Amino acid sequence: MAKKLAIEWDSRSLRMVVARQRGSSIVVDQALHFPLPLPPEGTEPPSVESRVGRLLTDQVAAHGLSKLPAIVGVNRSSIELQVVAVPPVPDDELPDIVRYQAIRECTNLGDDGVVDFIKMPPAEDGKLRVHAAAISAKNLKSCQKICVQVQIQPQSFYVRSFGAAHLVASQSRLAGQTFLIVEILEDRVELTVVSQGDVILTRSTRLPGEPNTEHYVHALQGEIRRTMLAAQSKSNSESITQIVILGQPSSPETWRTLGNELKATVEFLDPLTAEHVSSNVELSPEIASQFGALIGTLLADGSSHHATIDFLNPRRKPDPPDRKRIFALSGLAAASVVLLVTYLMYSGISSRDAEIAQLKEDIAKLQQSNKPLVELEEEVIEIDNWVAADAQWLDEIYRMSKKLPSADEMITTRIHMQPSNNEGGTTTLEGYVADQSVIRKIETSLMDEHHAVLGKGSQERVYGDNYTISFQEYVTITPDGTDRFAPREETSKTESAAEEETSESSEVSTEATEEAVEQAEPTTDAASSTGDQS
Repeated sequence: MAKKLAIEWDSRSLRMVVARQRGSSIVVDQALHFPLPLPPEGTEPPSVESRVGRLLTDQVAAHGLSKLPAIVGVNRSSIELQVVAVPPVPDDELPDIVRYQAIRECTNLGDDGVVDFIKMPPAEDGKLRVHAAAISAKNLKSCQKICVQVQIQPQSFYVRSFGAAHLVASQSRLAGQTFLIVEILEDRVELTVVSQGDVILTRSTRLPGEPNTEHYVHALQGEIRRTMLAAQSKSNSESITQIVILGQPSSPETWRTLGNELKATVEFLDPLTAEHVSSNVELSPEIASQFGALIGTLLADGSSHHATIDFLNPRRKPDPPDRKRIFALSGLAAASVVLLVTYLMYSGISSRDAEIAQLKEDIAKLQQSNKPLVELEEEVIEIDNWVAADAQWLDEIYRMSKKLPSADEMITTRIHMQPSNNEGGTTTLEGYVADQSVIRKIETSLMDEHHAVLGKGSQERVYGDNYTISFQEYVTITPDGTDRFAPREETSKTESAAEEETSESSEVSTEATEEAVEQAEPTTDAASSTGDQS
């Protein structure tokens, strides 16, 4: 959290607060109070501004505060405040109207003075009201001169009494109330009336005697009565029901007695322990009571919803648009559009020409590489034909394992597979069966439109405990034309097709089978000489 520095001074002392923002609250790290040095006796006293400048320069350097953003509190005695009624006008015209009204009513302002304002609730007749604050150019330059001497960069020049009002109004028990704030400073007393969070009246007055003396308290009570009467005459707000005294006076009972006389409740508020303020700084009650305005100013500066009077950044009428600038920008925009359209047209034609040239070049390259591609295509076709004509031996083994009878009826002792010279191939199957009917069952199960089964005879020969007849079958395989690399069809479709093939092959006559065997015997002899594949 970034630190901020708040500064104010009067004819007797300099006060500084260093605090950090924490949400809607602040954490006070330092609260510094320094009496202004008095000149030696018999010498002409220097001005307050020169004494403040020297003291502030020394203390800012000693505490390393020169790089902190600064807020300067302006005393009520240095400015003029007026509640001004203005007609309903747009917000951008309000600064000029308020300034005109303030110059008329503030005699010491001058044409070069600075005016700022905040809006107030409308009056009963519907007129808009603002609280206008004016500072003369001389007083403003005096504050700026001190800041330049100290080498700090002020961000705002706030009215200190508005800071005290914000601090007290932020207390939950006083929200929405009408109350009077009493600030007892070293050289004066400031009295501020607040209603519904808005400052109605603020006064600064010097009192005779020393603080906490009977004469001083009596004079202060008289000023409080006059302030309450003045607030009632200037505003139609509710009557003041509470008096808030910053700090802890030495005789609180005297103030409570005054409250009873004025039919108002008297409260005491320590600025360092107020709501929304955290601090470990320890000061005497008389000194702590003087920091209410600075702490409230820091609270208000961190709130985006709280309107403040700032002489360094006053509200002004927006500058009128520069017609020459508008015309120049319009001409520049029109020229940019023309250039953009021209560029797009030229770039479009150029891109099409480049695309045509590229296409012609690509066509020439394709024509040049056409012959090797044709040769490669012929080789691919030849390979595809060879793959299509070759028998798929794993599929054949899988087919026989599914279609042959169970192990209780037969056993296979030898399977010889031989590809043919053109396409397809042959399979020789040897083994033993339990009885003669199983051989017919083998031939029927293996026969379909792509498989011709030829029996080469059988003999009575015992093998094991269950098998009594040996057999030899010769299966001729022709390719079915399917792509071996294509996805396999669903099992249900394959099985149904196989069942239909089996039923059709079962109708083939035994005579045709024997003739096929006689024709295939020379091929069988050739197959036996090539070697076994199992």
